[in-house]
Amino acid sequence: AYIGGWEDGSRAEFVAEDAATAAPLGRVGLRLGEPGAAEVGYWVDPRARQRGVATAAVRAACRWAVTRAGIDFIEWRCEADNVASRRVAEKAGFLIEAKLRQRRVCDGVRVDEWIGSLLRDDVVADPSSGPG
Repeated sequence: AYIGGWEDGSRAEFVAEDAATAAPLGRVGLRLGEPGAAEVGYWVDPRARQRGVATAAVRAACRWAVTRAGIDFIEWRCEADNVASRRVAEKAGFLIEAKLRQRRVCDGVRVDEWIGSLLRDDVVADPSSGPG
């Protein structure tokens, strides 16, 4: 499925693929709002989970953001009970900053949300984030 945003600069979307087969394994998206800032989101096919796919894809997208798109600050958010997403964010270098009370609406119900950030210097200083 096509996700718009590249044309008007509001989003950057990437597909994570299996290196051997080119089968899609997941997706990482960056919502590009205010200048120099972005919000990251990601999804991985259940069959590809627990293999480091999400972490590697998030690191690569964030590296692209800071080296190619002039991003200085990347924000991550998710429902406070989504431990798997939090683990990916932490492994990708995000600092979890807070738990925001009832900040997100999920299925019509207000739920708590975790929020974290990744700075340009965090990405540039991380040798595991790979080439730009």
